[in-house]
Amino acid sequence: MRRAINEAGLPLACQPHGLRKATGRRLAESGATAKMIMSILGHTTLSEAARYTEEADQVSLAEDAVVRLEGHKANKHAQTESKKFGHLAKRKTKTRR
Repeated sequence: MRRAINEAGLPLACQPHGLRKATGRRLAESGATAKMIMSILGHTTLSEAARYTEEADQVSLAEDAVVRLEGHKANKHAQTESKKFGHLAKRKTKTRR
């Protein structure tokens, strides 16, 4: 394994487990299922491989939520966006004499 790490030009700090974990994460982020990851990485239980897909799902869900938030148009005009809102509020509070 050390020879393969050297030949790949990776830092000496690379460990087989870290490479395995990085591969699992990349597979999950590319849409691989837990069973696919399990078959590639040699996990013996589905729960071991599911960790990668759960982490990738969280990243994907967070990114989707941010996109939805950016696209949300329900509150187009914030009260701090325009001075007219402040003027309207002042006009409504004036009393007639």
